[in-house]
Amino acid sequence: MRIAPVLLLTLLPLPAAADCTGGEEVFTCQIGAKALELCHIGDDLTYAFGPKGTPDLTITEPLLTVNFTPWPGVGSAIWETVVFVNDDYAYEVWTSVERDPESTEGRHGGVRVLQGEETVAELECDQGTPLQSLDGIWDLKESVGLCWEFGSQSWKTTCDNG
Repeated sequence: MRIAPVLLLTLLPLPAAADCTGGEEVFTCQIGAKALELCHIGDDLTYAFGPKGTPDLTITEPLLTVNFTPWPGVGSAIWETVVFVNDDYAYEVWTSVERDPESTEGRHGGVRVLQGEETVAELECDQGTPLQSLDGIWDLKESVGLCWEFGSQSWKTTCDNG
């Protein structure tokens, strides 16, 4: 189900305005007239949603604590998610691409908005606009001293992946 971005903004509380301009782009796509953008600035990752350059919503989280889940290596699609939290809401950005080389499907992406365990909105990127995946966040997490522990499926400061 695709909910209009305007409805999303009327349903959810907004944090103080910020802008990720000047950072390194990690992910971007269009959702109607709005842009979904993730930027790397220093040791932080910033989520921005709204008009390009003047987002309606921004959330910044440290790379040390932002919840990034890399693809576990199984399934017909390669996917990743990263979650940004604002009060009682979680904004789960996702990307996915089919592994089948014969697939004509391109990369997909979007944002799922949760209040607790309940999905309150789900917005999908316009077709053809998510040009990159979220896998660059892996390198960013490693750059601040974290490593992915496959056994526990979590980020650690020290790993023994054997």
